[in-house]
Amino acid sequence: MALTDEDLKAVLPDGVDSENPGKYQALLDDLQGNILRGHGRDFSIHLFLQFNAKTDRQKQLIKQWIAGFTTQCVTSANKQASDAKRYRQDGTSGGVFANFFLSMTGYSQLGFGYGATPNDQLFRTGMKDLQSLGVLADPSPRNPGFPFNRLWDKGFGDRIDALVLLADDDYDRLQQTADRLQQELRSLAKILRRESGFRLKNARGQTIEHFGFVDGVSQPLFLKRDIDKARTQDDNFDQWDPRAPLSLVVVKDPNGKTEDSYGSFLVYRKLEQDVRGFRQQQQQLASALGISVELAEAFTVGRFRDGTPVTLSDVPKAEPIANNFTYEADMEGTKCPFHAHIRKTNPRGDTSRFNPPDIPLEEEKGHRIARRGISYGENDPTAEPEKGSGLLFLCFQSNIVDQFGTMQTIWSNSAKFIKDRVGRDPIIGQGGDLPDGTNQHFWPKQWDQADFQAFNFTLWIRMKGGEYFFAPSISFLKSLCE
Repeated sequence: MALTDEDLKAVLPDGVDSENPGKYQALLDDLQGNILRGHGRDFSIHLFLQFNAKTDRQKQLIKQWIAGFTTQCVTSANKQASDAKRYRQDGTSGGVFANFFLSMTGYSQLGFGYGATPNDQLFRTGMKDLQSLGVLADPSPRNPGFPFNRLWDKGFGDRIDALVLLADDDYDRLQQTADRLQQELRSLAKILRRESGFRLKNARGQTIEHFGFVDGVSQPLFLKRDIDKARTQDDNFDQWDPRAPLSLVVVKDPNGKTEDSYGSFLVYRKLEQDVRGFRQQQQQLASALGISVELAEAFTVGRFRDGTPVTLSDVPKAEPIANNFTYEADMEGTKCPFHAHIRKTNPRGDTSRFNPPDIPLEEEKGHRIARRGISYGENDPTAEPEKGSGLLFLCFQSNIVDQFGTMQTIWSNSAKFIKDRVGRDPIIGQGGDLPDGTNQHFWPKQWDQADFQAFNFTLWIRMKGGEYFFAPSISFLKSLCE
């Protein structure tokens, strides 16, 4: 019997048990991995493809390659779970992990009409669409006055039809696999870009991003193993419940071949981080407020580098990283400023507290995304690169407009969210308030004291390219050769 809408929308108390999935077995068999849980590998390569599909014969050869690649390489959610279990038991590697994604133009190049494509406005228009660029306040792929002076990295401004994601803990094997695929694709597609990512780690072995903060904290949880782990750490979910329904990230695949064929929308953004500029301004902020650099950083991000929420403490507390909290006891923003990155992107009930009529918490939580990003560039966590390093940001959702779109445009980019004179998100907010590109914010001069000081903060992250994709069901990809 096929899954119902209620099966997908219900927040399961214990999550889906991927080792004993019961009625969710068919879904996990046909759903690509990395959606309900990150692939967990240390290294990743992303190949951006532009199909050479000018003739019916070329189109058919591309379809055959996709079907063969899917059969041999693409990792299902079920296989991902079984590989992870085997690794925990005896250390056996699951080998190369693989995803395959299509853009709107990819569907078109393969001969699928508009009505046969996944239904999402931003997905269908693409990230380079002028209206999309305007809504997100993104830079243009090309400077209109200088057609060959790309503001996005080379290749991202071109038509991107598909994305192949490969990941492995064995760096050499991963590189060899990517090289082999590029050879296979020579006559079928142009490789527009090859991005290489890795898990950046601090001295304590924690995964961080280039600014130095622990990354991947506070994800929506779908699977039993992840929920059990969170329960052990937080004891209970009495303040903040991280569990989420499957409907947050999966949506029916219009071309799936089973009753339980689902996919997910993927947002991909290459975000370059100016680490030196960010840290220098943190020092300036700390000096202006008369506080420590550590606290100034926490006011900006919402957590200290080790993950300690600043709304709970004015000093880092080290592990375990707390996630069972809200901002209900910080209604003035004196502990965690309203503009802090994690408060902007996950308000934890602020929308109902500050925007009557009340917005139900579950509606607010419905805007969450499943983040699957990985670092690129400099792999020394003590270095301070100004260019060439950052985050390959990936996130899954069932509705780009309502999830990533809301988070970026209505929350992060708005100077009036959660209320007037808050300022844009100082980490990912686009479109500065002031002519010099800075954001005006008001910062607590002391933790938990209602005494604020203005300080204009510069955006130190630059959008270098990306696209919207869909992760089709495995049954659909395999059927392309039929």
